Amino acid sequence: MSSISNSNFVKNLRNRCGQQRSVAHVCRLLEMNRQQFNKYLSAQVYPSKHNLLRICGFFKLTESQLSLDTNNFLELASSMSDLENHQIAGHIDRAIEGLPLDIETLSRYEGYYYSHFHALGFPGSLMRSLVLIYRDKNRFYSKAVEHVWYKKSPNVRHQRFKYKGVVLYVGGRIFITEYEILTKQSICHTILFPSYRKVVDCISGLSCGVGSLNSYLPSSTRVEMEFLWKKINLREALKGCTLIDAESNLIDQGIKDRIKNEIQPHEFILTARDH
Repeated sequence: MSSISNSNFVKNLRNRCGQQRSVAHVCRLLEMNRQQFNKYLSAQVYPSKHNLLRICGFFKLTESQLSLDTNNFLELASSMSDLENHQIAGHIDRAIEGLPLDIETLSRYEGYYYSHFHALGFPGSLMRSLVLIYRDKNRFYSKAVEHVWYKKSPNVRHQRFKYKGVVLYVGGRIFITEYEILTKQSICHTILFPSYRKVVDCISGLSCGVGSLNSYLPSSTRVEMEFLWKKINLREALKGCTLIDAESNLIDQGIKDRIKNEIQPHEFILTARDH
């Protein structure tokens, strides 16, 4: 191999490793010695035929592709990424499309809600976020906004988190799976009881995720969503999104009782409490 091709190989290999969690992670998956792999990255040696085949197979590239000049390689890598993302999106779309539609049931829940739950990462504090459930064609989706701002803790600076999700009605329960779109570091799953009242006022359930700010431990919490209306003064409603002391009177006592994460002696898992 020419020195130019070898130089391209090293640059492109570094590029591909940079898209992974770490070089150590790549070596573990390849079951390859880290010191030996570092020699490839530093251009000290070129991989043996056996190791080259393993590397090419891992990155789904040929030797000639890994030896392309930088511009051509980046163009190739970009097209591969677009294709992979399209394939993944296609699988997800097909999975969602395969689930049963229940437009009449979910139509009852369209509108804005205040969602109340114990704030992950802030013991003794409740989070009140704003959630919108809406319909687009024959599917239902969600948007949510969280404001992390606690006046009693001046070290906590004001931050906002936004979520987008899909809403499904399966097996007599409402499922919301949402993704935090600003930091792209959190996915949350919520399962809610449907409302058996003529007019929807509150729906309760259980939510599982990780803290958006200072705690990334997987956690679960009871949650209750209080229906506001289908159309609201959005600016005014957003003012109510914040961290609230658990003893505050700003949240109805009934809601606070239902979202307590207490487990009785006869219980062994955290379960939702129906409203």
